[in-house]
Amino acid sequence: MNALNLELLQQHSPWHEKVYVFETIDSTNTQALKLGEEGEAEGTIVIANEQMQGRGQFQRPWSSPAGMGLWMSLLVRPRIAPEMISGLSHFAVVALYDAIFKMGIIVNDLNIKEPNDLLIAGKKVAGVLVETRIGKSSFAVVGIGVNLFQQQKDFPMELREKVTSLQLAGSNHRIDFQNFVATLFQNLYHRYQQLLHEPLKLEAVWSSRL
Repeated sequence: MNALNLELLQQHSPWHEKVYVFETIDSTNTQALKLGEEGEAEGTIVIANEQMQGRGQFQRPWSSPAGMGLWMSLLVRPRIAPEMISGLSHFAVVALYDAIFKMGIIVNDLNIKEPNDLLIAGKKVAGVLVETRIGKSSFAVVGIGVNLFQQQKDFPMELREKVTSLQLAGSNHRIDFQNFVATLFQNLYHRYQQLLHEPLKLEAVWSSRL
């Protein structure tokens, strides 16, 4: 899979929990939901090289071709209250925004589209899908899809005016996949802690980037 070193990923995860990597999978969210129901710990991460049934908001299909992006899901177990639901989406998209800049990828007009899409000059480059399970042991799965390496010809014809990739928008800036994933892990952890302990500060950052 696109040069990902699983051992290094485990080392770079600030949660110090399992990172599952699949070559092909139906959906990382579907797998992470199963793991959550089986009792896996907060911080468990699922990554796939390709999703056959990737999905976004309202069950819309998400194109997840092999080797073209980051398709991942994070399992978290906060105390899920109604006022936290929006924040579960917001912390991840803010962390994505952070990671792009920390990687030195220069793009013009990077913004968050409410609630949790990331746009470059009005074109979608990433999205977040949160799915929760409420019960005796509540948890949430935060799914993240990032278009990284596509060129325009790699997108379906009907999407070419609506979507982009970091490589395409960043003037073909070379993206180190391993480093991008590790950087995102760190930013996800930081923003998740902010959600738990300083939610108003997180919301202010999210609002400033809309």
